[in-house]
Amino acid sequence: MSQQDTGAAARPRQPAELIDALLELLASPRSADFYGQYADLVRALCRAEAVLVLDASTLVAGAEPGEAKRLGQAGSPEDLQALAGQFSAERWQSSQAQGYAHEVFRKDDGLGAVLLLVRLLDAGPTALLLSLPERDRAHLKEALVRALLVKDLRAPAAAPTALVSASVGPMQGGLLELLGLATEVLQAPHFGAATLTLVNGAVRTLGLRQAALCWRNAGDAKVVAISHVDRFESTSRLVMALKAAAAEVLATDRLVALSLVDQAGIEHVGPPAHEALLGGLDGMRHVTSLPMRDASGQTQAVLIALSDDQALPQELVNQALLMLEMVYPRLADSRWRDASWPQRLRQSLLQRLELFAGPGRPWLKFGALLASVLLLVMLFVQVPYRVEATAQLITDSTRIITSQNDGRLLDVMVDVGDVVRQGQSLARLDTTDLQQQEAEVLSEIQRYLSEEDKARASGALAEMQVATARRVQAQARLKRVAYGLQQSTNVAPFDGVVVEGERRNLLGASVKRGDKLFRIAQVQGLYVGLQVPEHAIRELRGDAQGELLLLSQPGQPIRLKVSTFVPMAQVKGEEGNQFVLKAQILDPVAPWWRPGMTGLAKIDAGSRNITWVLFHRMIDKLRLWLWW
Repeated sequence: MSQQDTGAAARPRQPAELIDALLELLASPRSADFYGQYADLVRALCRAEAVLVLDASTLVAGAEPGEAKRLGQAGSPEDLQALAGQFSAERWQSSQAQGYAHEVFRKDDGLGAVLLLVRLLDAGPTALLLSLPERDRAHLKEALVRALLVKDLRAPAAAPTALVSASVGPMQGGLLELLGLATEVLQAPHFGAATLTLVNGAVRTLGLRQAALCWRNAGDAKVVAISHVDRFESTSRLVMALKAAAAEVLATDRLVALSLVDQAGIEHVGPPAHEALLGGLDGMRHVTSLPMRDASGQTQAVLIALSDDQALPQELVNQALLMLEMVYPRLADSRWRDASWPQRLRQSLLQRLELFAGPGRPWLKFGALLASVLLLVMLFVQVPYRVEATAQLITDSTRIITSQNDGRLLDVMVDVGDVVRQGQSLARLDTTDLQQQEAEVLSEIQRYLSEEDKARASGALAEMQVATARRVQAQARLKRVAYGLQQSTNVAPFDGVVVEGERRNLLGASVKRGDKLFRIAQVQGLYVGLQVPEHAIRELRGDAQGELLLLSQPGQPIRLKVSTFVPMAQVKGEEGNQFVLKAQILDPVAPWWRPGMTGLAKIDAGSRNITWVLFHRMIDKLRLWLWW
């Protein structure tokens, strides 16, 4: 069995056990396989595909990648060969500034992998190379923290117990505790619990007096958690001072560390908000504001660390920054999930505004830009201007149907809106009286015929002529009664529509001769009557065109053209003076159109400046008031 296979079968599975095994390895005398065992343990701790420990002293400028001497390795030969080919003098130099570097590369089989390069603390320049699957790129920061946790390979000079204690000193012990804190934050169910865990754990692991977490909120800072405080007033002096200090970090996008008085007793001057924060807190002499950045590198949150005895050492600050970068995606995701939908919408809009206008008061920047654009549009852009007018369909082909006799309407066969045909019965009067008159006249005619025959038989010529004259007179009355019976029924004079005369009002009503019963109109020769306000009549031309929307069908515009202008205003109550215009309908007549239908018309009056369209009425009123 190979060395790597033996190590893989025997290595512990828990991170704490792996770290203990690494510490025991450091405490024991170095064997020939020291770096191989170290590589095998680091591979398990960081969950890497392959691990290489290289002697960087053999790498010279201009050397080909993969020429450095291998001190230890763990992983398959193919992965190790691909990983060794990525180590070069340029990458080694780039890792000197912050102690590590990472980059994505492609292996020979075409799969992607992430290269992680860590500079080890050893007797000579030693490099630790790890290869992580590209699918585990989200765990890169966690793997980096674990690799930095065990990068010190310097042999301690004490007994094993003291040696372990020395190894877990300010750096390694702090990283171990920070790694545990990161795990606690990542396991928190909600954003509030996670932030409170973070600030309380920061106080414990970093040896602080107080810690606070501030989050970017619409270009400003918002305090979301204060250590050992469940609730706080957003308007309190402490919260306002914390917000101001966080705003300085968000504006400058850099770490701020300030100590009012150092160990030599020298006073330092820093950002004003941080000075005010320390000046307002009794006993606080040191403040460190740690930025939390998103994937694009922009600061989105700030962890403010306050201490009284000593400032945070640089190594501990670097470790805390790594821990914050590891927990930030989880905190941002929890904050998004716990927010209500209006807050999510606001955050989404804010993110897009910051991409467009840049960080720092994006709403103000966007508002100023929008106001500038609106001002330019209002000054230089012209839009079509239309005059509104009330409209009505009118036809001159109408006929009024009146009552031809006195009487009572016995039956009404039509109602308003009914379509009638020529000769169709509309209404009928009660003819009982006329029928009685007809019977009386017929009886009189019969009597006069008898008298006429009697006088002719007796030879009384004079009496016969008198009877004949009375018979003729009675026959004339009969014709008048018959005409009255004929006129008792009103009929339609032509095909059309009943536009006036409601059946419920006419049925059973007593009428006199000449009283109006119905108005019938023909659906032909329709035109539009427009009523334009006096203040807008000056804007219209004699041949202006426009559109009409009827109340019965507002979704079907009707094109029209002004044809006649009546040069006299009509008073329309509170609406003021109105001028009447007649317009020709340009579209074909639809079957559902009826005379008397009303709607709203908009008549084209040319193009006008937007400012004039919005404010010309107000300017006209000012001119009238001020005689200007």
